[in-house]
Amino acid sequence: MKVKLSIKRSYGELTVEGESFEELAEGLKGLPQWLDVIDSLVEGTEAPTPHRAKEALKGLIEFTSKGPLVTVPKEKLNDKDAICLLLYAIDPQPLQPKQIGELLMESGRHSAGFGARLSELRSEGLVIRDEGGYRLTVAGRKRVEDLIRRLRG
Repeated sequence: MKVKLSIKRSYGELTVEGESFEELAEGLKGLPQWLDVIDSLVEGTEAPTPHRAKEALKGLIEFTSKGPLVTVPKEKLNDKDAICLLLYAIDPQPLQPKQIGELLMESGRHSAGFGARLSELRSEGLVIRDEGGYRLTVAGRKRVEDLIRRLRG
């Protein structure tokens, strides 16, 4: 029995096929990374280099020995945007959920519901789970770049 999964993207539809559910599941393990690569190629974007990210985040993120800390006041930034800024600051490395929680706490953002915000970001296609941690997708990087422009404007 052939098994087929179609995934709708902004630029079209991707289809993954397998001879069984097990084969399809095995093939899907590397899909998040491939989607990121395909999205980058189609949308003509690339991940920021660490130097470029640090420059863009000056005044919004403070880089410390503990990691990046959000310096934007809570009333100007919701928790999902704060998480995205942290992920952008450390991109392309994934951040573990525990690390995200600690960095939010260190930033003065005591958010008990940050796990739910991560799930929302994931379902919105802005972050992916990678090696047990989270990192931004191409759409997530675009959102952060728009956020940075808005905060600076």
